[in-house]
Amino acid sequence: MLAAAASFSCVNPSHHDGDNMRCANVPGSLRLQGIDAPEMPGACRPGRTCVEGDPFAARDYLRSLTQGRDVQCVLEDTDSYGRRIVNCTADGVNISCAMIAGGMAVPRYAPLDCSDGAVAARPAPAQARAEPAPAALPEPERVIVPADTPVIAAPRSASTSGNSRIALLLLAALLVINAITWSLFALDKRRARAGRSRQRIAESTLLGWAALGGSPAAWHAINHLRHKSAKDSFKGGLLVISGVQAGLMLGGLYWWLAG
Repeated sequence: MLAAAASFSCVNPSHHDGDNMRCANVPGSLRLQGIDAPEMPGACRPGRTCVEGDPFAARDYLRSLTQGRDVQCVLEDTDSYGRRIVNCTADGVNISCAMIAGGMAVPRYAPLDCSDGAVAARPAPAQARAEPAPAALPEPERVIVPADTPVIAAPRSASTSGNSRIALLLLAALLVINAITWSLFALDKRRARAGRSRQRIAESTLLGWAALGGSPAAWHAINHLRHKSAKDSFKGGLLVISGVQAGLMLGGLYWWLAG
């Protein structure tokens, strides 16, 4: 479909980061011409100088530029990775120029003509679109960005450091929970060897700590302490807990990356 015509309408655009988009009516990923946005976590290849900034904010800003708008694209080129380079507008506003004007991307790779009103301020949120339109801004000066313009890092968002602190706190909590879980297995095994049956730790307690996030320590104790290793009913319950936790973790990772 895309090869048949250089110009096309992008239906239901979606975005993984701040300089790529997908269209429901066009196969494959499309890269916006002339800009580079912050990479998603883990996507910056070693040895490459990547744009600094909040990749999630850049992706959401790009989504706000295209959501509910008439997106028209022109196929300009194909890069070394086989991706198609497109120059797109949303309701007549050049998307690449708007990303630069919003501080969410930097000019890179190709000349970009941001004249004739192509540079736009960030659009209003969806819930505010019913309000009267603001007065038209004066026509901006003609801005032509050369291909060899140095990369200027976008301002770093405070939300990145906040997310890192939350991740560290969750990791610390999981480490504490797993340490407690393993200690309870070890204590229960010691009491079982000593014949102190009345002081044994209930299986529901062991499974409860595993459900809180201590399932890795529980499996380690079963395999290395050889405690509860012969009790299939207990291992079956622990297997169900571990499966649910694995599913939640994969679902959360997908949601975090896909946005």
